Amino acid sequence: MIHFNPDTRTFNLILPSSVYAMQVDSKDRLVHLAWGPRPAGEAEQLSGKLRPILSDHASFEFQTRRDELITFGDTSVHEVTLKASFATLPDPLPDGDAPHLPIRDVRLRYVSHEIVTDAQPGLAPAHGLPTANTELRETLRITLADPVQPLTVTLCYRLTPAQDIIERWLELANTGESPIQIEQLFFATLHLPNGTTELTSVSGAWAQEFQTQRERLPIGRRVIEHRSVQTGHLANPFFLLNRPGQAWEEHGTVYFGALAYSGSWQISFEQLHGSDVRVHGGHHPFDFGLTLAAGAQHKTPAFVCGVCAEGWGGASRRLHAFTREHILPVAVAGVIAASPTAEKASSLSEATMTGKESGTVGRPATAEVNGTVRTPATAEFRPILYNSWEATYFGITEQNQIELARKAAAIGVELFCLDDGWFGGRRFDVAGLGDWTVSPDVFPNGLEPLIAEVNRLGMGFGLWVEPEMVNPDSDLYRAHPDWALHFPGRPRTEARCQLILDFGREEVVEYIFNALDSLLGQYNIAFLKWDMNRSASEPGSVAGKAIWQAHVAGVYGIIDRLRVKYPHLTIESCSGGGGRIDLGILGRTDQVWTSDNTDALDRVRIQEGFSLAYPARVMTAWVTHEKNHQTGRFHELSTRFDVAMRGALGIGASLNALDEAELKEYASYIAFYKRIRHIVQGGELYRLERLEEADASTILYVLPDGSEAVYSAVVHSHKLGQFRRTVPLRGLIASATYEVVDRFGRVRLTASGYELMVQGIGGDEDGRSGHSRTLHLRVVAGREA
Repeated sequence: MIHFNPDTRTFNLILPSSVYAMQVDSKDRLVHLAWGPRPAGEAEQLSGKLRPILSDHASFEFQTRRDELITFGDTSVHEVTLKASFATLPDPLPDGDAPHLPIRDVRLRYVSHEIVTDAQPGLAPAHGLPTANTELRETLRITLADPVQPLTVTLCYRLTPAQDIIERWLELANTGESPIQIEQLFFATLHLPNGTTELTSVSGAWAQEFQTQRERLPIGRRVIEHRSVQTGHLANPFFLLNRPGQAWEEHGTVYFGALAYSGSWQISFEQLHGSDVRVHGGHHPFDFGLTLAAGAQHKTPAFVCGVCAEGWGGASRRLHAFTREHILPVAVAGVIAASPTAEKASSLSEATMTGKESGTVGRPATAEVNGTVRTPATAEFRPILYNSWEATYFGITEQNQIELARKAAAIGVELFCLDDGWFGGRRFDVAGLGDWTVSPDVFPNGLEPLIAEVNRLGMGFGLWVEPEMVNPDSDLYRAHPDWALHFPGRPRTEARCQLILDFGREEVVEYIFNALDSLLGQYNIAFLKWDMNRSASEPGSVAGKAIWQAHVAGVYGIIDRLRVKYPHLTIESCSGGGGRIDLGILGRTDQVWTSDNTDALDRVRIQEGFSLAYPARVMTAWVTHEKNHQTGRFHELSTRFDVAMRGALGIGASLNALDEAELKEYASYIAFYKRIRHIVQGGELYRLERLEEADASTILYVLPDGSEAVYSAVVHSHKLGQFRRTVPLRGLIASATYEVVDRFGRVRLTASGYELMVQGIGGDEDGRSGHSRTLHLRVVAGREA
């Protein structure tokens, strides 16, 4: 609910368990009042009479007012949301003023407000696909204007009551006749209660993404950021904040936020000497430049934020549900041709199980309907994928891919993806990027025979692409060397033997769209793995400094146009692993590649950090070789599957290297995953035991109604003679009776929800390093309670 009191000029944004309030003061400045959990019961409004005390105390500190939009003008000592410069003098020029330009001073004052239900932030998806929840949501739009210069800024607050989430963004407008230079632009500034200084975020690198870190904010600024044209590996644009030592997984007030943007970004945490805490998030100020032409408007993407009293776990569950319901697109049903042989070599699998076993109640995993087989893109949850990269690398042939496809179908795989090496002169990673045509050297008959066989086997077909890149050894580069990012007369730094295309050029964006459009129009492709394997250097572009935003807009625009034309298409976002994961890219993709590192024990830590902000529904996790290709470590098959089944399951091992007994084991695990997929991908996550506690990770996925759950325990390392605690479960129905079932369908335990939430499930207390277990819990009595 959005409430405005015209007498006190206060705004109250009232959500089910929190309140956000601000007030227009006597000088028409929009000032923050409060944000936090609200008392249960009847919703009341803050009057604005109890204003926060400013920490101004001397001639050197007089800029601590908590403006909702902090501008360089009202504030110069501390961080600002917006900095702009004007090329025109006021008319008339006041007596005593010197006529020096530009004027780098912005003062924004209240003009008006409105409440609408059709507002969208900048770079919102334009593909037209629905989300799971399409209910209209209220947005408060508060317009401020500079009293002298022709700049108006509208602050937008969109409410999602179900998750107690607010999306913040800005809309800038130049109402004058001369350009305005925007020199710094965050999407929003958040004011938190004094003392909210314990920060949880993630850092990382290639193959070591999402490493959780916790720290106390210093006096001054702490920044998490990435400077490139994608989200990056070094950090990820989300945070959790709480009072030091006052929060854990299921208790404590936690503030959280995430950027819906895939470009050069920064989140700046600022603690003033007086203990005020501010969070600024949006475009990275480094090398930033935006020219707002006369009459032009600019919308920023959204800064998604919220507060909850249920600890880090509660914050994560709100972000997960928000992403599943309001961010992820729902693909339109597609079909693949049926065949009498589409029953596949299913002797090894239960791929056509119905009901809960398929992951979608009452519908087979690959269902035959009116003589056609529905592609996995129609399923409510992500299909089980096989990717042939680690099986063949660049040694691709039509025949070896067909052989892998047959084995993949036989063990229950639903989506077959052909990885790098199928196009142009791409026989190794030094050539061919940019030439997106099927190589006759690899596929003399084109992709049709392979796709036909994949479809005959009842699977969808997927293809790896890296559209933003170009190799100097390519036909595209030889024809258009000027299409790569570069500065004239300066070196062009290659990484992985490739350069980045200049998406500031409309003709480049159009070329890439047409290349992908041609492939999708010619072949029955259900899935694209969209990769990007380097960060930017020498960001010279016809767009100038605007390339940081133009590149992101170009990528988003291509994906949106493809999904308009091919609504059955689903896409995985990949950037050398987890280098492009954020709420912006998730608005037009269906899953993400979490990391190139598929080592099971490394993945436990990566996936735990990932789960702080993002749901299992989008977290692609592969089972690869016994000896991992990245780390060289050996892991048992049970460990590899138990870790991968925590997300959207994929297989990356060479099936040709497996004997019949091993293939049957794979099939058994895949059949088990199909029985629990709807819980893993659609349930609520409880991190029962974190790695930082006892070098073990125990999690529970629970359906919202409590009727089913999945228990997963993995021991990272273990000291002999020590015993970990048996962790109580969460989210179950206390009065219900649950069966605890293993992957063979054997009932291992029957207990009440109350017992399980007090005592837990025993058996993992002294497990060795690499010990793992996945169990399926289901109500057998007392569900109505």
